Amino acid sequence: MNTDVTVLVGDVGGSNTRLALAGPEIGVTALKSFDNDSFTSLEDVLTAYRSQPDLPEIQGACIAVAGPVYGDEYCLTNRAWHGDASGLAARLQLPDGARMDLINDLAALGHSLPVLSPGQLSSLRAGPQLGDQSLVVGLGTGFNVSLVAGTHTAGAEMGHADLPTSVYKKLEAVLGRNPEGFDTNEDLFSGHGLVRFHQAMSGVAIAGGAQLMSEYLDDPNSAAARTVETWAEMLGLLSSNLVPTYMPGQGLFFAGSVSRGVLGSPAQAQFLDGFSQGGGLLQEQCSQIPLWVITDDAAGVSGSARVALEAAGAGPLV
Repeated sequence: MNTDVTVLVGDVGGSNTRLALAGPEIGVTALKSFDNDSFTSLEDVLTAYRSQPDLPEIQGACIAVAGPVYGDEYCLTNRAWHGDASGLAARLQLPDGARMDLINDLAALGHSLPVLSPGQLSSLRAGPQLGDQSLVVGLGTGFNVSLVAGTHTAGAEMGHADLPTSVYKKLEAVLGRNPEGFDTNEDLFSGHGLVRFHQAMSGVAIAGGAQLMSEYLDDPNSAAARTVETWAEMLGLLSSNLVPTYMPGQGLFFAGSVSRGVLGSPAQAQFLDGFSQGGGLLQEQCSQIPLWVITDDAAGVSGSARVALEAAGAGPLV
């Protein structure tokens, strides 16, 4: 086992890219965040990171991206960035034979679960932790999930799947009309989905999710409060549908800026109410599932580090 290895690791979202170095002895270090709007491609972001002075030789890399990964090719869901592993390896100037791995960003969060510290997690509800399966649910610029089974993760593109019937009916009842434009999970359960839902509820456009949350926290009787609390209840209803589908006995782990904002607010009470609305066997299953929020926005970088170090034949992440 080679412990003298340094790899480059990263997490590419729709809005920001986080890059760092990792090694068995140094852990994850030299973390930098880049605003994607300032770059025309992921390759350009890598070039900016690589241009730092005094960087050590990089012996491998793993980049997690917010979008589907097919073999060595990637395509971001919410940004027109696409390419392949060989192009990224060239920009990083990796030595011949070095591994350049691409994984989905939710899969990276799944890989990070074993190394997350208590300070990187917030418990919404305790549970008995049964079996070996967990589910990461990401809500930020987009929406997606990743199933973790033991040491393995499975990719998905659930953001583009249709809303469950129970959630769609609830949305229809809340709006009092056909909820046009809210066909898929991501149409509703994402940053832009929350903003659009507020306009559908109140008839008032708003600059973004941060303003909406600020108005909610300032006035619990505002239109913003009605939007956020109703949306949180529907998120709970969606989450209860994930339980029989994925059987996450080890827990549901919510990640992303929208998850942190809403589930870290008083609206978590409405979320828990929505999560417990199912009856019969569904209610029994949901009652046993631990619920967590991943509070560290850079947790996916740790997951990428675990993948890269294993591929490089190095020791475990410290």
